Amino acid sequence: MPYSETDYIELCKKQLEEKFSFGNGNGHTQKDLELLSNYIETEKGVYISLSTLKRLWKNDFKQGPQLATLNALVSVLDYDNWQHFKLRNKGNTTSQRALGRGSWPMQGPLGHRWWKIGLPFLVLAAVPLLVLYTRNDPVPNHSGVVVNGPITFTADKTRFKGVPVTSIFKYNVSHIEADSFFIQQSWNVWRRERIDPAKTVFSSIYYESGYHRARLIANDSVVAQQPIHILSDGWEAHSYYSSSDERFIDFMGESYIADGQLQLSEQLLRKRNVDLSKRFITRVTLSEVFGISSNNFDFMTRAKVDRVVDSNCPWFKVYIVTEKHIFYVDMVRKGCEIHGAYKMGEITRNGKDNDLSLLGQDLYDWQEIGIRVKNKHAEIRINGQLAYSETFGEDFGKIMGLTYIFDGTGSIDHARLSDAQGRAVFEDAFDR
Repeated sequence: MPYSETDYIELCKKQLEEKFSFGNGNGHTQKDLELLSNYIETEKGVYISLSTLKRLWKNDFKQGPQLATLNALVSVLDYDNWQHFKLRNKGNTTSQRALGRGSWPMQGPLGHRWWKIGLPFLVLAAVPLLVLYTRNDPVPNHSGVVVNGPITFTADKTRFKGVPVTSIFKYNVSHIEADSFFIQQSWNVWRRERIDPAKTVFSSIYYESGYHRARLIANDSVVAQQPIHILSDGWEAHSYYSSSDERFIDFMGESYIADGQLQLSEQLLRKRNVDLSKRFITRVTLSEVFGISSNNFDFMTRAKVDRVVDSNCPWFKVYIVTEKHIFYVDMVRKGCEIHGAYKMGEITRNGKDNDLSLLGQDLYDWQEIGIRVKNKHAEIRINGQLAYSETFGEDFGKIMGLTYIFDGTGSIDHARLSDAQGRAVFEDAFDR
């Protein structure tokens, strides 16, 4: 019996619930939908309000959700659009979860993938890392949570630079009334672990450098957050099939910088047992304390896609990680501009309702991407041409990292970050 439109919507919801482990397998929560909304906006450049998602999950639509909403939802599941989703799931009562296009562990809500590299950040370079988070103001009731006093949430790293690294969390939730408590490493809900409210210490291991924001969660409410800056020991690369994997494929101890390029060759991928028949994503990051403001900087890089598995629209993303959030440019294959996007400060543009045709290029050729910000006025240059400009209002703090995410794998042959006076604070031509 063929599916109705409602059947396909229910199947889409089921796949999203499975992929993001809504309610830890016990139905969705408001926090799940909030995280999904944030992830889609950050990773896909499309804003779907929490109220829209609530109506969708309650089947509270008189004429059904808009096509733009459905297109955004299935893009998380690695489909080009709603029609593609229906064609691929035609006649199926169940469907395997797919790795979402652009999904990455970031840095990137839910992320992004579904990694969200871009996250809120704070400079924390000293070791041991020890920051005390307290709240003396009452927290409103939410999901049955009542806060009657201050909350303590600290983090202490066991090493200064490199991964893996253990973070020793110390907490006190004695003033919180709730049914369950968790510590979540970052935006990634797969990294959520239950803690004992009667205890005060919990350790968690990080396998990726970056600027992570750990969360102390009561029921479904985030009651405290703790930034954790894990410095990388030079450029760090990982490959992923899914952000739900317990471990990622790392290239620690391998050489992937030579002859003016950072490149994960097919030979190296096979050596590290990457299954080249599967769809995968590669993340390359440099996590440092650069010491310059995201209100005034100049960044230039050249990169390209090398190898993609089963994708009509290959892509790569360039991220500037800041204390508060991220700046990014999402490059796509020529003809796939609907998937292009950028974020400058708090302003996000996507190819769905903006002309982002200059983000569509032949990604198998070198592409030069420049981001220049002067007094919160941002300019994006593609191959030397001024493409887009925005003036944002929020202060996103200092720059804490550079990240590239490739559909499949890619190469980088230059990266330069300069301060407001044009002085290079970091430059790498990979000529070693």
